[in-house]
Amino acid sequence: MNFSPVDDTSQCVVFKQQLYTSVIRVILISSIIPASCSAGQMLLHRHLVDEPEIDLHILPTEPQKKGLQKLLRRLLCSLERLKLHRLYQDILASWRGGWIDDELSIPETNETATVVMTVAHGDAYHAAMRYARRHNLPLVTFFHDWWPDIANVHKPFRSILEKSFRRLYQQSSLALCVSSGMQAELGSHANAEVLLPIPAAAPSISGRAIREAGKPFKLLYAGNLREYGPMLMAALEALKDHPHIRLEVRGNSSGWPDVVKKVMRDTGVLLPFVPRDELDDWLESADAFLIPQTFNESERRLMNTNFPSKLPEVSQFCKPLIVWGPGSASGLRWGRETGQAVVVENRDPESLKKVLEELCLDKTKQQKFTEAAAEAASGCFDPEHIQAQFLKRLRAVSV
Repeated sequence: MNFSPVDDTSQCVVFKQQLYTSVIRVILISSIIPASCSAGQMLLHRHLVDEPEIDLHILPTEPQKKGLQKLLRRLLCSLERLKLHRLYQDILASWRGGWIDDELSIPETNETATVVMTVAHGDAYHAAMRYARRHNLPLVTFFHDWWPDIANVHKPFRSILEKSFRRLYQQSSLALCVSSGMQAELGSHANAEVLLPIPAAAPSISGRAIREAGKPFKLLYAGNLREYGPMLMAALEALKDHPHIRLEVRGNSSGWPDVVKKVMRDTGVLLPFVPRDELDDWLESADAFLIPQTFNESERRLMNTNFPSKLPEVSQFCKPLIVWGPGSASGLRWGRETGQAVVVENRDPESLKKVLEELCLDKTKQQKFTEAAAEAASGCFDPEHIQAQFLKRLRAVSV
């Protein structure tokens, strides 16, 4: 996969000027909707909200009308509240979003170019497929994660989801794959493109903070503390009381053992969520960023097909990027192919520790990877470039 921008700056400017002449209506039917909560929601928000070229219509995916379907949905939700999660998900996998269709309004008939959009996650994408086919509209799908491996269903239903996931891919007029690994796993398609996760715009203070003399080399991680919890706890233990390196992690640690949480909180290396401006201040204090991808064999396909959104996000701060995970994982492949990140392929936290010790003592190497992160931030991870790619592909498929 070529991670370099396809268009130069002048081409992007001309292209954007041409696009502003008309608007695309996007009808979103999706279990993931634009918001500022999860990574998937934020990516949709950055692509679709406050974009002058897009007229966004989010159609409801929960029953609004009184009747049997609304009653059945309430009953199903009660199963989830009773912690019968797998039974709940099994039924949803079989129903395939069937309650949604009657809730969807008929699209307006005018000259506006229109597409149906969805995310290959949850169950609303089934309704999006049917809606696009029924109204003869192009279907645009984001493939951010391998949903059949994430859904909490019993084994027979996982194969059902696998078939529907791949059917969605084939029926999409435009398939936006988050990585080359996702595209390769899904197979051949007439119009599948790789679109990396779009980060927030670079903070104005990016790259200015300089470590004070005598302070430890500060490695930061913010995000998912559930799947990556064992790796992060092992890394915190390996670096505990290190004279030259300090690892701090931030996120929801509710699943961590209480004894671990107490020790890590008392030493200030385990921190809670904070508002975005406070988070940016904390991220700016980093000397480097840690981006983990799990070594669990059961999650191998997930790691190979997704792309860690933290990579483009923290690259905007122009500090060295440390990617830790199996060699086949998407982030590791990106780091190796571009040379823009330090890559650690051994699961032993002592290997991570050794790499960090070498980095924190080598100013030349630090400068090299600082410049590499800045190059990535202004190149393949540039949010304006990613959005221009998105709009170009969206306009090519719209009618």
